[in-house]
Amino acid sequence: MVTVEQIAQYCEHEIARLQLAGDREELRRLQLAIGVLMRAAEHARDRETAMRFRILAARAANAQELIAGED
Repeated sequence: MVTVEQIAQYCEHEIARLQLAGDREELRRLQLAIGVLMRAAEHARDRETAMRFRILAARAANAQELIAGED
C-alpha cells in the first residue's frame, strides 16, 4: 500500500521536474490534486498531513508563478 510519505515525496519530485520543464499547466493540475489530498486529510482530522499537503500545494503554486515570471 502506498503511504502518505511516498505520495508526498512523489509530489515533491513532480513539482521539481515540472518546474524545470516549464510546464505550468501540469503544475496547476498537480496543485489541484494535492488540494484534494489536503482536504481529505482535513476531513479525517489529520492536521499534520493536511499541513504537509498545504505546503506542497503552495510550492506548486510558487513554481507556476516563477515560470510565469520567466515568460
